[in-house]
Amino acid sequence: MNKCAIFDLDGTTVNSLKSIAHFANETLIKFELEPFDTDDYRTLAGGGARKLMTNLINARNADLSLLDSMVEDWLSRYEKNAFYLTEPYEGISEMLAQLKSMGIVTAIVTNKSQRVAHSIIENSFGKTGELIDVAISEHPGMVLKPAPDEILNLCRQFNIPQGNAMYIGDHTIDMTTGKNAGVKCCGVTWGFHSAESLIDAGADFIANVPNDIVKYINNI
Repeated sequence: MNKCAIFDLDGTTVNSLKSIAHFANETLIKFELEPFDTDDYRTLAGGGARKLMTNLINARNADLSLLDSMVEDWLSRYEKNAFYLTEPYEGISEMLAQLKSMGIVTAIVTNKSQRVAHSIIENSFGKTGELIDVAISEHPGMVLKPAPDEILNLCRQFNIPQGNAMYIGDHTIDMTTGKNAGVKCCGVTWGFHSAESLIDAGADFIANVPNDIVKYINNI
């Protein structure tokens, strides 16, 4: 029976923390707001571009009327050099190749803007169908995570029962998304959030290295 491994992007398949922090801090400086340390973005990021900029504005007690301008400024900076300070985590490409060889559908569902996400995915993992069968990022009409819609759509598209699908991520939002979709949830420890927070958010399994994912989904 078909199985599906659905991944988050930032902090799960690619290490982009420094990149997110770099471009967000450039935007903050432009709008005369104080930048944050890179590690602060472990909790500030997640939820998409508007959520990130909203978190930054609120954390600096700034005016939310800046939101649209800051989002556009951040995206314009990011999309010009989307690969800056970003690379796949060690072992991710090999893990994806192994899943593909086992006949498991591989997908990415991320709240990251389509303007940035697909460039990063293609640069990191090749064109659609090589290591990633389907990549879904923020687009018009998309209901962002933790809504389960895109995961459920993928299960229907590939005729995969929810019990045979797993959502893999590094963020508590990812665990909530998986639970909302009724699929297994795997938290990874190499990303932005701690194992403890992922377990508290409902992770069914914790992966300490990418190959743990292969072992776990093989036993679903």
